[in-house]
Amino acid sequence: MAILTVIMTVIYASFSTAGKNVEQAEAIRDETDLARTLIARLSDDIANAYINSSMNSQAILTIFYGKKEEAEGGAGNEKIRRDSISLTTLTNWRKPESKQTELWEVGYFFREKPDGKGYALFRREKRELSKDIPALEGGDEYEITDRVESLQFRYKAGNQTGSQWVDAWDTKSTNSPNRGTLPALAEIALTLDTGKVYITQVVVENIGR
Repeated sequence: MAILTVIMTVIYASFSTAGKNVEQAEAIRDETDLARTLIARLSDDIANAYINSSMNSQAILTIFYGKKEEAEGGAGNEKIRRDSISLTTLTNWRKPESKQTELWEVGYFFREKPDGKGYALFRREKRELSKDIPALEGGDEYEITDRVESLQFRYKAGNQTGSQWVDAWDTKSTNSPNRGTLPALAEIALTLDTGKVYITQVVVENIGR
């Protein structure tokens, strides 16, 4: 009985360790899948950003508006970057037999959770552009995830190797140096609640149009 007890204890410990390893592997996989999905979605929207000055007469309809935003809560009371971005982009999957086009306005921003414990990342979608609804207004909002700890954007203009990175981009303001022009390159730095950081750079495809 003593020998059998020892054997069963060893077997149980082995299964327990194997189970924990599987759980850890699944957690890493889920985290990686989430990060890849978010990065891919952001990259696709930014790569296909589109502005047209002729559409912005009377009312601003096409934009690229990236805003640097910071919030308290980091280690040692450091500020955490939770940037927002809103842009018109050619990524809309239009419904059959509708008046929609590939061009729509999307946005990403953070909102504090109802219980006050952290922030959630939201997405806004405005499928039809109308002069009755200015840019940055209207559309449908929904939560994507509450696992993003930080989201930081940087942008480069003109020559990708010669210009400096900037933390904000605004094509709608009359006094903005970026008015009417798209960045040539954007960088996305995404940090999840596990502390793991994912960084990628995106070439804006429609900059020459």
